[in-house]
Amino acid sequence: GFNGYFLIVQDFINWAKENDIPVGPGRGSGAGSLIAYCLKITDLDPIPHSLIFERFLNPERISMPDFDIDFCQSRRQEVIEYVTQKYSPESVAQIITYGKLQTRAAIRDVGRVLGMLYAEVDVVSKLIPDKLGITLKESIETEPRLRELMELNPQVNTLMELAQKVEGLVRHAGIHAAGVIIADGQLVRHSPLSKGAEGEQVVQYDMKHAEKIGLIKFDFLGLKTLTHINQALKLIEKNRKKKITTGEISMNDSGIYELMSRGETAGVFQFEGDGITDAIKKIKPSCFADIVAITALYRPGPMDMIPEYTRRKHGESKIEYLFPELEEILQETYGVIIYQEHVQLIAARIASYSLGEADMLRRAMGKKIPEEMAKQRVRFMDGAKKNGYDTKKAEELFRLMEEFAKYGFNKSHAAAYCVITGQTAWIKNYYPVEFYAALLTTEMSDTDKVVKYVKDAQSRGIEVQPPHINQSDHAFSVNGDVIYFGLGAIKGVGQAAVESIIETRQQQEGQKFESLEHFFESVDLRKVNKKVIECLIKAGAFEGFGYNRATLMQGYAKYMDSAEIARRDAEIGQASLFDLAEESDRSVKLEECEAWSRSARLAYEKEVLGFYLSDHPLKGLEGLIRVFTSHTVSQLEEVKGSKVPVTLAGLIGSFKELITKKGTRMAFAQLEDLSGQIELVVFPKTYVDAEQHLKGEQAVIIQGLLENEEGSAKIIVNEVTPLSESLKKAKKVLIRLDSDMQNDFSKLSEFLAKNPGETQVDFEIQLKDIKKTVHLRPTAEANVGPSSEFFEGLHAMFGRIDFVELRQR
Repeated sequence: GFNGYFLIVQDFINWAKENDIPVGPGRGSGAGSLIAYCLKITDLDPIPHSLIFERFLNPERISMPDFDIDFCQSRRQEVIEYVTQKYSPESVAQIITYGKLQTRAAIRDVGRVLGMLYAEVDVVSKLIPDKLGITLKESIETEPRLRELMELNPQVNTLMELAQKVEGLVRHAGIHAAGVIIADGQLVRHSPLSKGAEGEQVVQYDMKHAEKIGLIKFDFLGLKTLTHINQALKLIEKNRKKKITTGEISMNDSGIYELMSRGETAGVFQFEGDGITDAIKKIKPSCFADIVAITALYRPGPMDMIPEYTRRKHGESKIEYLFPELEEILQETYGVIIYQEHVQLIAARIASYSLGEADMLRRAMGKKIPEEMAKQRVRFMDGAKKNGYDTKKAEELFRLMEEFAKYGFNKSHAAAYCVITGQTAWIKNYYPVEFYAALLTTEMSDTDKVVKYVKDAQSRGIEVQPPHINQSDHAFSVNGDVIYFGLGAIKGVGQAAVESIIETRQQQEGQKFESLEHFFESVDLRKVNKKVIECLIKAGAFEGFGYNRATLMQGYAKYMDSAEIARRDAEIGQASLFDLAEESDRSVKLEECEAWSRSARLAYEKEVLGFYLSDHPLKGLEGLIRVFTSHTVSQLEEVKGSKVPVTLAGLIGSFKELITKKGTRMAFAQLEDLSGQIELVVFPKTYVDAEQHLKGEQAVIIQGLLENEEGSAKIIVNEVTPLSESLKKAKKVLIRLDSDMQNDFSKLSEFLAKNPGETQVDFEIQLKDIKKTVHLRPTAEANVGPSSEFFEGLHAMFGRIDFVELRQR
């Protein structure tokens, strides 16, 4: 009786594929349906993977089947529009959702009604602990600063009292992210309708109530990873001249599992994150069944089985089966019951359940209904006894099934989703440049992820160039083995401005801007305004046009004025006297400014890109940092033992503050140096003094204890000191110079004179001709004051400061 449902789903999936809209392999229990596979609703053959139809559509229970279909996120709406036109706008609608006033929203809304300043309300809102589902009452109990603010400020007290009264009330209507109703006939005969913010037709019953009145929901889900895969394959075709389809990527390719076993999981669907990466490095998957099992095991509950699963896979633990017949069912998971389908197949084999009956057993075990479980136990034992199985062993098997059924995972879903995992890992292994460019494009709006993936790409030796008006597209692009930063990822440069720049560039001869005059005279300056130009300058998008960034920032308005005059003249058809003169030169000349210091240039870069791309504040300071530290991050891998005292220097990356059960504050952070990054754990006692340094932008020195448990390293922090403070403790600065730098000696002398202080300076000069080293000690007048600015100046002068060494007092 579900012919219509299957055919409707088949139709819109086929339409999407015919129109080059990426569609997922079919997730959820629907992947167990052979009919769905034959109709190309799903892409994974259920027979070789032992996926069960009755897990999806059980004739012994009455409920609608449900296909969850994933589409490329950026084109999902096109499929919904196709369905709307095919079945008529009168019969198709999206589903309403009711948004409730959550904790912070309640504070902000009440604050606005009370007429409080945004900044005042923002202070209160930010004191709400970052805990999922926390209420205002809990927040007041656990955050002492919030209570203090309420006691000191009567208005804040009123705000919190009123906010608690409206918290949880329905605030607004939205639209369900995936559900679409297709009705038989006019929807208005079944449900009240409303309009969404963009004019969408929406049923006014939420999902549960819409289904209760007999309306059928189809799920049109948007999956970012499908967009990522599609863009990567298009980049491969454009850059490598190879057309590859997802259907050609074999799940038997060993490259997929070699890459994952090395822990190179950044950007690999479902397998990102420290915990699952650690697990996969230990398990070392060698086939598709392994990654399906890891997906199912890496969840609360079954996670406890990962060590045993690992031992069994590597032959360190014996695999035993209560009955020989179980081997065929459980051998792919080394004897471990992992999936809901395992419970069904065991019940069918040992106790002669039909697979539909076995699905009812699985549901009863999962829901832990005592009465139902008692009936099922009798049914199972009777069946096992009738088939001649040992009663004690059958009882033990039932207990095992009952235990695992609590956590059992839907294998159909895990297997279907692991197809996408395999596809992303395959592309990353064989076409990493295109993989990262596409990944960065899909994550352009998330600065933290852009930073993470750029660093990961660079660690694999892939060059990521800063944005450039002649090389970059809106998205991240590829040229050979180089990725160019997308113009659309620069903060403050909107889509209209980027589209205008690219469209104009493509109209030029050679598809590039020959000069700055050419750029400013060609683009639409109403879209590419002053703010956009300043962001482009800070990002380095005008490199190679003859001026440094400081000069451009100081004088770009001259180009805009000149271009505006030329545009007005062209509009009124007036030729200026300069144009009439054959040898006239209307080009703009800017007065050269002193280049920004490296720290200023990088600060601006971080402002608009979200991180340091062209350089790094710690680069060149390696010799300097070595004096104050015991290790770099990468060297920690070689440290044996736990609670080992270590000292590192670096910048604070991601940072998260937490409220403990006692109401005190602590934090988790990432320390990043030039060799890598490591997690920091800052307990309340240390956090009191360290907070301001952890939240700052400057380099810090971290002292603490290294904990290295099961390959996951972190530092329990004892002390945090700004690097600048440590520099002041320097007793001596030793500067090593090459004899071929003698032309810079006078410049160096002037520089030292401008940075007086109490720290002694020694020089060590390498005389290459006679292979000798000369030591020089200037008079006390040459003593300096070492600081970040001092070393920044040395770096600017010589291009590097790896010849600098400090000796502590």
